[in-house]
Amino acid sequence: MTETEYLDGITQPVWLLDEAAGRAIFANASARLLSGDALPDRDTIARLIAEQPDWTAHEMDLPWQGRNAPAILALSGWDSRYRLAARAAGHVVFDWDIQSGTLQWKAETAETFGYDPAVFPERLERWLDRIHPDDRARMSEATENDPPDGSNIWQAEYRFLRADGSIAHVIDRGFLLRDSTGAPRRMIGSMIDVSAIHEAEDRFRLATSASTDVIFILDFDTGTHWWSEALQTQYGHDPHGGAATVDRWFQLIHPTDRDRIRRSHAAALASGAETWTEEYRFARADGHYAHVIDRARFFRNADGRLARSVGSIVDVTALRDGQERFRLAAEASQDVIYTWSPADGTAWRSDSYARLFGYDPKLGIEGPGSWRAAIHRDDLPRMLAAEATALAYGVDRWETSYRVHRSDGRIAHVIDRAAAARGPDGAVQRIVGSIVDVSSLHEEKERLRAVLHVAADMIYEMDLRADTVTFSDGALENFGLDWAGTHKRPTPWLRAVHPDESALLERQFRAFAAGRRDEWRAEYRLRRGNGTYAHVRERAVALRDEDGEALRVIGSVQDVSDQVETAEKLHQTQKLEAIGKLTGGVAHDFNNLLTVMLGNAELLADRSHDPDSRAMAEAVMHAAERGAELIGSLLAFARKQPLRPLALDPRDVLAELNRMLLRTLPAYISLRMLADADLWLIEADPTQLQTALLNLAVNAADAMPEGGQLMIEVSNVRLDADYAATNPGAREGEFLRLALSDTGSGMPADVIARAFDPFFTTKPVGKGSGLGLSMVHGFVSQSGGHVNIYSEPGLVIGFHSTYQLRDLRIEYPWHPLYGRVLRARDGGRRHGSDSVLVEERQGFFRTLPPWMCDAAYCARMESGPPVVALEALRSLAQTLDLMRHGQLASSCGGSIPEEDTHALPTPTPLATKASDAESALPGPERQPEPPPGRARDTGDPGGIGRPAADGGGQDCGGRRS
Repeated sequence: MTETEYLDGITQPVWLLDEAAGRAIFANASARLLSGDALPDRDTIARLIAEQPDWTAHEMDLPWQGRNAPAILALSGWDSRYRLAARAAGHVVFDWDIQSGTLQWKAETAETFGYDPAVFPERLERWLDRIHPDDRARMSEATENDPPDGSNIWQAEYRFLRADGSIAHVIDRGFLLRDSTGAPRRMIGSMIDVSAIHEAEDRFRLATSASTDVIFILDFDTGTHWWSEALQTQYGHDPHGGAATVDRWFQLIHPTDRDRIRRSHAAALASGAETWTEEYRFARADGHYAHVIDRARFFRNADGRLARSVGSIVDVTALRDGQERFRLAAEASQDVIYTWSPADGTAWRSDSYARLFGYDPKLGIEGPGSWRAAIHRDDLPRMLAAEATALAYGVDRWETSYRVHRSDGRIAHVIDRAAAARGPDGAVQRIVGSIVDVSSLHEEKERLRAVLHVAADMIYEMDLRADTVTFSDGALENFGLDWAGTHKRPTPWLRAVHPDESALLERQFRAFAAGRRDEWRAEYRLRRGNGTYAHVRERAVALRDEDGEALRVIGSVQDVSDQVETAEKLHQTQKLEAIGKLTGGVAHDFNNLLTVMLGNAELLADRSHDPDSRAMAEAVMHAAERGAELIGSLLAFARKQPLRPLALDPRDVLAELNRMLLRTLPAYISLRMLADADLWLIEADPTQLQTALLNLAVNAADAMPEGGQLMIEVSNVRLDADYAATNPGAREGEFLRLALSDTGSGMPADVIARAFDPFFTTKPVGKGSGLGLSMVHGFVSQSGGHVNIYSEPGLVIGFHSTYQLRDLRIEYPWHPLYGRVLRARDGGRRHGSDSVLVEERQGFFRTLPPWMCDAAYCARMESGPPVVALEALRSLAQTLDLMRHGQLASSCGGSIPEEDTHALPTPTPLATKASDAESALPGPERQPEPPPGRARDTGDPGGIGRPAADGGGQDCGGRRS
């Protein structure tokens, strides 16, 4: 059949249009009856149809030359209205001839499941072939049987395969035409595509079956109540059993809640509300009740009459149980539990809020008496910033610590931990948190920090399993090491240990960690941040598991540099003191020998008339004098040399020293002297002081072979108890400070440690005796002062000496007592008239003075034991010009007690040999009597001069000497 034949077979007028031109391009036979052979435009066709009574223009697409072309059909009467209705319904009209099996489709729309009605289905079998396989047998049986109720209305629902293979859900409704015998001969009906409805029902069914909430539909016209399957799965009730009415719903509500829900539901219906929400208890099939929230939406007809209500019943039992547990936990907790909704600002706090801080839990989050008003003003910005940052960046948990004011004004330290609950859009719906009062912990922490700060300079904790070490802030505060915080091992600690000790220290620590001991101690040198080394003492405690494996090590590191330095200084002082005592004893005995040698040599030289003999005697004298000089140096180191202290003005000392150094120092050494304007007077032996300073200056020059500068500074200082405690040999008081520094090569630490040792020198053989600094140390110490060295290799070396101030106000010169012996009483020498008493326990030495007295024309008396000498002294006291004694104060074994010498008249001098200079009673350096009206200065609290005798000593014959 051609397209023209098909169109001419349509009994209604049809015009095919050229869409672009708006004019007909073909008219079938019925259309030509109206418009003639001419092909009218669209407007003319519309006018022709409108002129015919009960005609209606209908536009549709029809096949034309291999494509669909727009067409206008003129429909008339019932046929026209039927077609319009069929088109609006989208139905496919079928005509089935039961006797022949032919099946024809008619459709007013293009929706015929993708088939061409002109060629499909034609036969019933072809239609059955396109039915879903699972429905085909059922539908085949349905077409062979009459409707079960014997009526002429036939209906069936099935799945039909579209031309593209997709599945359509359809409902067929047909009317049976029977013959005179009642046998079915023809069925005319429609196929209705209900795929969209079926899909919606499927989605609704899937949604309700998957949901744990009960979905319900209440039809107010019929009074029926439909429930989803969740009524069975969640509560145990059959949704299809029993009366599906609203009364059944009310019966399932807890009796205590039932009347309240009835009234609330009726009020919502009467008020015209669109929604309704209530919470109540809903019965389970096992007799228990669930807490539910019922939400409903009301739908009304156009006239406002209620049509149906659709809603859900949500089981919130777990939520309510959780809330109850939350409430009980919050009440039992010592902390403040809170919730806060940022959207509406509502907040809830547990009762601990009042107990801990004294505020009403019902107060808002802001305003007077609120929590934010109680936060310390210095901490509030930081707390708010932490909260805002967490919320802005999607952080669901955060923690802040701050201070709050209690209601009584006291400060509390708290930790605030919060968690945010967010909605699907990420917005914060609720914040839940706890406020922990850690005031007591903070106080304990501060006390512990203070204790640890006192007990140690740095604390560390080593986690051996995590392989980390955490250092306290003391690393930076006390050692200048930026170690505070946690570090992965190996830590910077081992790298800071002195290279000479690091390997051994590491082995010891590893052995301690791997062993079974709980404590470990060590002392070593640790490099500070500035590069210097501190002597430290470390103590560690290992925390072990039940198998003895070390889990953690907690330790402390204490800076003991001052203690070590003080101990080293004390050791050096003690060493020098011991060496000094030994040296003094040797010098004493050796000096006795030199005295005999020198005395006999002088007598031999005077009596010898042989030049050779005289020369040999003089050689002995020179050798003995050199030995005496050595003895003098040793006695200076031993602090037992005889001193002749005078009241000195430091400026005079500097002036004399400047003249000496200008002649002594090489030209390539520059000299600079600095002195305070008002220097204190000191009491010192001027000769020994000049010798000591000259010695230091020469040593400084030797340390600057390439040239340099020697600086001498003099100033007044006050030494306090702290300095005296850390510098053995030093004392508190007012002192004059003499500081010599040079720009030479400096001294290493090991050289400084031995610098004052006698006979120690770093100079080549023959260039130094090693007694120079020893003499300086002995002289300064004997003078009541203190000497110290500071130097580093390549840096300036400095000697600092202090001499104690004595406010003597001396107005007359001091003269050695030997001046009285050498000066005759009558102004001239009286040969043979002077009387000398000699007391000496060593026999070989007693032989020398008689010879010397004979040579000096002096009368002599040699005494025996001390008792005999004492009796002679008492009987001859008025006639003696000089008494020679050996040891008047050091011991009483063979010596004359000191107090017995008080019987001597004032003009009578006492003489000692040089080796007795260590005697506590003044010998040759004894002070003269002051002028009338001035008291003798009998006390020297550690000053430059020797202390006056205090009568101390051993008990001799019932007397103190």
